[in-house]
Amino acid sequence: MRPVRLLAIAPRPFEDELLSCWHWRVASHYSSSPRQVENWISGSSRVSAPHLFNHDIPTDQSATRLWALACRLRQGDLERLSLRATGRSRASFVSDPGHRGVCPACLDEDAEQGRDHYCRRSWARVEAVVCPQHKTGLEINCGGCFRTGLFQFRSTPAGVVRLFCRECDAVVSARRFQRRNQTDLLQVASLVGEAIGKGGSGFERIEVASRFLWSPRPEGMPYIAALGFPLPYGQRPSITAGAAPLASLPPAWRAVTITAIADLLFQETAKKALLSSSVREAFRQFECGPVPAYHQVPPQTRAASVLNLRAETEYRQLARGIVESEGWKSLPSKAGRARNRVIGKLMLRALNGG
Repeated sequence: MRPVRLLAIAPRPFEDELLSCWHWRVASHYSSSPRQVENWISGSSRVSAPHLFNHDIPTDQSATRLWALACRLRQGDLERLSLRATGRSRASFVSDPGHRGVCPACLDEDAEQGRDHYCRRSWARVEAVVCPQHKTGLEINCGGCFRTGLFQFRSTPAGVVRLFCRECDAVVSARRFQRRNQTDLLQVASLVGEAIGKGGSGFERIEVASRFLWSPRPEGMPYIAALGFPLPYGQRPSITAGAAPLASLPPAWRAVTITAIADLLFQETAKKALLSSSVREAFRQFECGPVPAYHQVPPQTRAASVLNLRAETEYRQLARGIVESEGWKSLPSKAGRARNRVIGKLMLRALNGG
């Protein structure tokens, strides 16, 4: 039998660490990926594959044993990092690691304590949208360039591992700007999370409610977009038929969905009902089944509208009028969403002849 190769540097796992996170922390010391490290340990030459959801619920015990031997750990110390060890169902976790948020304030505390950045197992839960400790939302956007995507573990010259933005190479941190306190959302998410943790019929109803909220109305738009809730900035995610929305959504859209679910199922705990009686009746019919036919009809394709372009001189006159208006002179001084919204209103008013 070939002797197991040993890794010279192998950080110890934290008590609440995610298994795939520990793999990446180990691999970052070798400027490599977990798959490449695993191939070196096992002596195989498999093609490198994405290190995604399946690695947090491993089915290959031999691979876990190899990692444990190579890093001088007990196999049980690694198995407890698996999401399977939480006792929750697979459907109660976010399947795409790119949609699991991180708490930059927690990462700053890791740095202050002189330890590696690491991802907590609780951040992979579908109800994890707010950090219980810091009361701020979990993030998937860089605080510097605001790009969305998986952050990257890298080893620094000081010998510690940090999470970096792949686009601007900035360390993930909460020090760039002040975050909003989201205690109310945390209470709602905790309520839903408690029901999910118990499993059984409570979790089943939550899954049904999430599918209802993302099912199309007769005109094609899903219920979640027509409830009057403040929606996240950017394009609305596309949820395929049969998919579990909570396991497929990024944090901001999960937060809106969880708020609506709590109002549908736990109305007695809310100070004020948010959803109308017609929506509640539609959910009752959806829950009783069978699902009405219109829920299964894909959005209708609309014919492309014809652009009625104006003369270039007219657009130039409209632009001059905007710049010379009092609204333009009172624009917010700093660039950002507030300034862009005001400019958009001025343009719309000018085009409509207001």
